[in-house]
Amino acid sequence: MKTKKGKGIGFIINNKGFTLIEMAIVLIIIGIIIGAIVKGKDLVRGAEQKRLYSKFVNSWEMAYNAYYDRTGWILGDVNDPDNGETAGGRDGHCSTPTEANLVSQLQRVGLELPIQGPTGSRLVRTYTDSTGSNCTLTIAFDYRAAQGNYVRVAGVPNELGIAWDRIVDGENSGATGDLLYVPAHTADPLVPAAWPSAQTAPTTNAAAIFRLSF
Repeated sequence: MKTKKGKGIGFIINNKGFTLIEMAIVLIIIGIIIGAIVKGKDLVRGAEQKRLYSKFVNSWEMAYNAYYDRTGWILGDVNDPDNGETAGGRDGHCSTPTEANLVSQLQRVGLELPIQGPTGSRLVRTYTDSTGSNCTLTIAFDYRAAQGNYVRVAGVPNELGIAWDRIVDGENSGATGDLLYVPAHTADPLVPAAWPSAQTAPTTNAAAIFRLSF
């Protein structure tokens, strides 16, 4: 320690540096802060995953069930008078109807509509995954003889599908349960498979499908 005087004012210059213990404490504090930030992001993403399921997918599942309870008919069966068609009859199959047809069917029997998303569509939502990529999620109703009627959600990143599978089935197998992962949603019959790694980008034809009761 040195004391230097200048112009009658005395001051002390301390050449002592940080000790190893002090540096370790600083690094620990920095680690805790970084861990808290990462954990906070995971919590926010988890909340968004649950919100998308309950406010988006499940709201359409509830609308489907309510429509059947009120009418005895299948929501999304396009060969029916609800869509202004006079020829043909109901076949009980969801057949990838348009949003306008679904809205018309629900409104005709006085049922509440699933809410619109930021894009103005009731069938489309967006999701930002852990890599920062923006994903467009699109709902459609569909049918296969082997699976029956189901809700298909295209554009689902694997991390979101895995989270939804945990919510619906209590596990994330992808190949069994009420939520299935299908690498090719255009196949007939559909062939469910295990979810790919969360870090793997979703393929164009991949989709998450939610089985319906009837």
